[in-house]
Amino acid sequence: MKSRPDSRIKKFGGIFLISVFLLASRFVSGQSPDSSSKYKVYLEPYLFAPSMSGTVGIGNLPNTFVCVPAGKVFSYFKIGGMLYAEVHNNRFAFTSDIFFASLSDDASSKNGVVSGTVDLKQFWLELEGLYRLNPSLEAGVGLRINEITNGLKIVVTPGGTIQKSGSQSNTWVDPLIVARYRKWFSDKWMFSLRGDIGGFGIGSQFSWQLQPDIFFRASRLLQLGLGYRAISMDYSTGSGNDRFLYDMDEYGFQLRIGFNL
Repeated sequence: MKSRPDSRIKKFGGIFLISVFLLASRFVSGQSPDSSSKYKVYLEPYLFAPSMSGTVGIGNLPNTFVCVPAGKVFSYFKIGGMLYAEVHNNRFAFTSDIFFASLSDDASSKNGVVSGTVDLKQFWLELEGLYRLNPSLEAGVGLRINEITNGLKIVVTPGGTIQKSGSQSNTWVDPLIVARYRKWFSDKWMFSLRGDIGGFGIGSQFSWQLQPDIFFRASRLLQLGLGYRAISMDYSTGSGNDRFLYDMDEYGFQLRIGFNL
């Protein structure tokens, strides 16, 4: 199993991240092109094929380590779909983010596992409400609905070489504290930094996410973005045959194509 920092350190780190966003509101100013009180709609299909590093576990099978390097991400993906949507005006923003991916990876030789494969199906739905504190900074709350399926086909050594397999799905909801900073440097270019922390033992033991992006407004309708996303979830539940573990870090570049409707 990969080494994890103490949960208290992660919580303090998340609180520090949000505090930085809030303190920044005292020193930053900027102009947003969305200055009307009328609600507008923004739709954004995007591509995110992350590297992965973490541990999955089901039932009485040994915990299995997963490591998908950046250079081999697409060879492990079977199917995926991503869509971000937002309704906003000059004061409020209501957002949703849907992510689905299915991938297969070789099991790493740890914890008595000799070889095998890991099949993962991931579905996230993020729903958030944000309030604009100043022209550049927003803060709010939300939730992330997670549905994860772990499938294992592994060969283990204790008692001889034995092939074992199993599959299990679990759904949970993480409450989120969210902050987003957006700065328009001209009519064309914008920098965005979004972060959240969540779980708090209600869903995941702890989760966090960070997304820096650069956007170029090509026209009144079209907006292009290039950025990076890192998301971490540490979730476990049950025992014995009902045990389920998903302790995963995912990170990588993302390409966004947005439409201002």
